[in-house]
Amino acid sequence: MQTYTPRPREYAQECIEAYILTHDLRAGDSLPPERDMCAMWGLNRSTLRSAIARLTAAGRLVSVQGSGTRIAPRFRRTLQDLQSFSDYAASGGFTAETRLLSFSTVECDKHLARRFRRVLGEKLYRISRLRMLNDTPVLIETAYIPVELAPHLEEHDLVNGSLFAVLEEVYGLRLDHGEEKASITLANAEEAAHLHIRPGDAVFWIVSRTDAPDGTTVEYCRTVARGDVVEMAGVLRWRSGEEDEP
Repeated sequence: MQTYTPRPREYAQECIEAYILTHDLRAGDSLPPERDMCAMWGLNRSTLRSAIARLTAAGRLVSVQGSGTRIAPRFRRTLQDLQSFSDYAASGGFTAETRLLSFSTVECDKHLARRFRRVLGEKLYRISRLRMLNDTPVLIETAYIPVELAPHLEEHDLVNGSLFAVLEEVYGLRLDHGEEKASITLANAEEAAHLHIRPGDAVFWIVSRTDAPDGTTVEYCRTVARGDVVEMAGVLRWRSGEEDEP
């Protein structure tokens, strides 16, 4: 039986990835000097640099002038968690920035009316924001919120603060549960310009609904996220067959 032998560059990438995992390296941590990595894994300098270049292009590594190669920041979004972008950023040690792209009032079309379980034509806020981590554009969020639930929302700071915090602290809307679905799509020209990627690049397409404890839908959100910076994570829990029995 023929055994699989990876190409030198692929082997070098595997070595780097394994080193990152076994040493639990985080965003901003440095890889060893190139000379040390070549000695550890029996690589020549050109092969190692080719592997580093591929991992850099994939958003896994970043070269810092005078500081060598570091682990690039990645934004991990855990599907089971109900957290604001600000909370996610803080938990990951990132510096977050938000830019308001647009704020308007729209009417419920058939799709939005079904999502919110409201009548056609009812007023919704439409809030589109660009989210950045460590000066890198990461995702575009477009949120819809019923005007009835949060009158005069435009008077509040939705750039430097958390939208979820405003909804809870000002309007008493505690966000308790929801649903989120993630898929892959291609960035259009406008999205690519904001995210500093190329039109047609693959991006995550995330659709979420967030409800209050009584089941009232407070927010419906569509998110476009860079695939080279954002990673989607989930938590696996064992369910025995007995739990499925009535």
